[in-house]
Amino acid sequence: MIASWWQRVEGILPKGRVARSIVTLASGTAAAQAITVCVMPAVTRLYTPSEIGVISLFLAFFNFCAPSLSLRYEYALLNAQNDAESHVINRLAMICVVGTSIISMLILAILWNANILGFGLLPWWSPIAVMIILFGYGQFMVCRSWGLRAGLVSRITKATMARSAANAITRIGFGALGAGVSGLFAAELAGAWGPAAALYRSVHSHFAPSRPIPITQEMLKATMKRYLKFPILEMPSTLVNQFAATLPVPMIATLYGPSAAGWFGLARAMVGIPNTQIGAAVGDVFQVELARAIAEQDHARGRRLFYMMMGRLSLFGLLPMAGVVTLAPWLMATVFGQAWSEAGWIAATISPWLYVALIVSSLSRLLSVLQVQEFKLFYDVAAVLLFVGAFLLARYMKWTLLPMVACMSGAGVFAYLIYLIVLVMVVESRLRKGRGGHQDLR
Repeated sequence: MIASWWQRVEGILPKGRVARSIVTLASGTAAAQAITVCVMPAVTRLYTPSEIGVISLFLAFFNFCAPSLSLRYEYALLNAQNDAESHVINRLAMICVVGTSIISMLILAILWNANILGFGLLPWWSPIAVMIILFGYGQFMVCRSWGLRAGLVSRITKATMARSAANAITRIGFGALGAGVSGLFAAELAGAWGPAAALYRSVHSHFAPSRPIPITQEMLKATMKRYLKFPILEMPSTLVNQFAATLPVPMIATLYGPSAAGWFGLARAMVGIPNTQIGAAVGDVFQVELARAIAEQDHARGRRLFYMMMGRLSLFGLLPMAGVVTLAPWLMATVFGQAWSEAGWIAATISPWLYVALIVSSLSRLLSVLQVQEFKLFYDVAAVLLFVGAFLLARYMKWTLLPMVACMSGAGVFAYLIYLIVLVMVVESRLRKGRGGHQDLR
């Protein structure tokens, strides 16, 4: 059914390479998110705010670990000099995924045992679950980046939709059986592993003719050295960034309990749809096209692409933000049930924060392409300090939930504006001087 629906969509897509890639990824990921949104009214009636709060706490840890599973070598795949080298990078990335999944299990076990930041609320078996889920997700994301290099955008989109469908069906099915928190964990497992096999076969079949035989230790070492900035600079920067992004849920759980964490988790999931799905698709295409422009030494085209993406993302995000601010406080209780009314006010409060995140997160791929990841530290440090400051202020002032969320939202907006200034400075210093380009960017 998904395949036949997608064939009809492909017939009306734009013909330009950049626009077609963005629309293909964005519409597929939007459809995937639509699946999640459509089942959420049922999910919030099958599970309590406390149960959603527990899985939100788990997902905070998962989201902290997930972007660094391959030590960022998945992005080095897009920068590979040729297809043969991409095989070596893929091998490096998969080795890293195995190691980091195991390390993540050990870290969560320590957090659970010591009940740090509320992680003691998780089930005792959650460290084992996170290792299995992260391993499946890591394979998928490495394969996804390799597929982007190959231009297999349609197949990536189908796999993304299948991930959401597997998660949604499992949530509903186990929820109807009264599985509680275990059902929510099973849904994450299904989403991580469900679509991986088909995408894996497609991508590996595409690259099979270019595979160097054998891939030697010398090749691995040389490639690791060539792309050393990804694990040495980008990976630590990403960890700090994700630490800042995931801090709100455990901080809220610590101050206000699991139900409050559930309200916040639902609100951020709903408001963050443009960022997590559409913005991610735009970021993927932006990185691929910018890498192509840099490889061709066409810096002027790369600079135009950056500002074009900034303008379009800014316009795209305005309407959703305005809709959330005006409608969410009244719609949340109606759509998701009266127990979730508080989530509507939280959604309205955090919408400016996630609007700015939509723009800046997509554009930040610039730093990976230029391999100047050290500039991201300005944002990382600012974000962590601002969020910790908001938490300490809320605890000292004994604020209720909504003022604390408003303080965090303001801190998030300010941190992302700092990041945007840094990105513009990098563009102007690195891409302003360069030969002109005449390729169509539409």
